[in-house]
Amino acid sequence: MRYSDEILNEVRENNDIVEVISQYVHLKRSGRNYFGLCPFHNEKSPSFSVSPDKQIFHCFGCGVGGNVITFMTKIEGIGFKEAVENLAERANIVLPTLNNAEDSKKEERKAKVYKVNSFTADYYHKRLYRPESKEGQDYVKQRKLTNETLESYNLGFSGNYDELYKVLRKEGFQDDEILESGLVKKNENGTYVDFYRNRFMIPILDVRNRVIAFGGRVLEDAKRFKYLNSPENIVYSKGKHLFGLNVAKKYEHHKLLVVEGYMDAISLHQRGIRNVVAALGTALTTNQGWLLRKNAEQVILGFDADGAGQTAIMRAMEVMQNMGCDMRVLQMTGAKDPDEYIIKYGSARFQKLMDEAISLLEFKVKVLEQKLNLEVAGDKVKFLNEIAKLIAQIDNSIEREIYIEKLAKGYNISKEAIFRASK
Repeated sequence: MRYSDEILNEVRENNDIVEVISQYVHLKRSGRNYFGLCPFHNEKSPSFSVSPDKQIFHCFGCGVGGNVITFMTKIEGIGFKEAVENLAERANIVLPTLNNAEDSKKEERKAKVYKVNSFTADYYHKRLYRPESKEGQDYVKQRKLTNETLESYNLGFSGNYDELYKVLRKEGFQDDEILESGLVKKNENGTYVDFYRNRFMIPILDVRNRVIAFGGRVLEDAKRFKYLNSPENIVYSKGKHLFGLNVAKKYEHHKLLVVEGYMDAISLHQRGIRNVVAALGTALTTNQGWLLRKNAEQVILGFDADGAGQTAIMRAMEVMQNMGCDMRVLQMTGAKDPDEYIIKYGSARFQKLMDEAISLLEFKVKVLEQKLNLEVAGDKVKFLNEIAKLIAQIDNSIEREIYIEKLAKGYNISKEAIFRASK
């Protein structure tokens, strides 16, 4: 079974292709069409065309094209049915129920896992307040987490060995759906054990406020990894989601701060920085990049000040450089991460830090400066040549002029020299 042509036409007609694609690609009008950098292959000159008259897109570089549904399947990495459902929801269209047996079974399985996850999140949250969760309560005090924060993020604490498994079975959940959630494992001897044991629990929700996974923080001193994250399953793919986006999108529609860890995001939110999300792992994926582009015009990277954090910034730059997004980099001194900084210096100073976040070009120049000794003539020549290459990549002449003037003043180099070298 499939959606009728009438339904598909209604979905397409109620989702203007220019408006939808503009959430992912920076488009500029040229004649009757719009053009931008193709999101499906790397390019420096825009060859990606969108026709508002025909309601189609086409890339003259890689050949990809189609209608608004085709675009959604490719940009989100989802199937045709899910793309139609997403666009229908966007246009407030109620879709008929399909009778495809395979699709129905998959949706039933997903629905069951969502229920297992939701029940578990609530169970862990209530358990945090019980006497046997003193370790978790001590961690709450240590991190100075308020009751409002505990409730907002539904934070909790997991129990021992097979406690959750027994509770889920008692609640009526079956073994297959419990195992599919990833919250319980089956050992070789046939016994069931909880995936999370004695950990501070952080539920991960998608933009529709469905619990899709968990992050569990170990509290005792041990050689285990600090965080244990849910394995990927039928409802969770870590590279397609951002922690806290369901909360952040309620407060800010134009700017998002991206940090590395769950607790960074939670701590900042508690202290008034509401437009914050966390990557589920330090390496930003392309899917996460498009999710950021869809929800914000400006993205600020607030990764840790250590080597791994700086590497993550470079990786994020590679991922998002062609997405038409205004990207900035947070410059922190005196703290190893955003959580430590805001606790140490306060939210007003952190907000100022965000307001003064530097552009990607300025960040690249700073990285280059750290690698060279500008007191040495040879290094200064190399520095000039490298920044000239960066300037040459800027298409906008006004923006190029502003950066040339700023760099000339900051590094005592003549504007004319930078201009000539960048031609």
